[in-house]
Amino acid sequence: MYYIPVILGSTRRNRESAKVAGFALASLHNIQCVSTELIDLKELNLPIMEERLRFRSDPPLQVNDFSNKINRADAIVIVTPEYNSGYPGVLKNALDYLKEEYRRKPFGIITVSSAWSGGILCLAALRQVILHLGGVPIPAILPVPQVQEAFDDEGNPRDQRFRDHAKSYFDELLWFTEALATQRKRTN
Repeated sequence: MYYIPVILGSTRRNRESAKVAGFALASLHNIQCVSTELIDLKELNLPIMEERLRFRSDPPLQVNDFSNKINRADAIVIVTPEYNSGYPGVLKNALDYLKEEYRRKPFGIITVSSAWSGGILCLAALRQVILHLGGVPIPAILPVPQVQEAFDDEGNPRDQRFRDHAKSYFDELLWFTEALATQRKRTN
């Protein structure tokens, strides 16, 4: 069984990305060998980072909880909106708390935008950060352009082509999860 949490990388009011995160969670629940949960940064409410977790003697409880979940993860999915051609500061804050927990773990990044671009600039920037942290962004992408129209109120995609693309995306995520989990077991 592989544990793949979904990080919802926005705390904005009325966030459309929550629908997409719900869809990602449901997609992962449908894969028999996967267990998952939502890590909502709004609920987690991490304080602004003063120092990486590993350098702190007095870490906030929610940072320890976040660390434990990411450390246990076999892969990680991030659902994030694009803000001004980048990703939200709250997501950067959360990612920066940790480092070793990400090492050699695949990351699926799902970007969301109200524009036609689907958050592709955010994706490029976030991939660089993940590589620097030691994670492995999977090659497949799942941008969600015009998110306010792409999903219904229950969080279901309106377009069958998106559903088909999402299935391929999660298949690739699982391939990388299995491959890297096997290698991590060999070296540990």
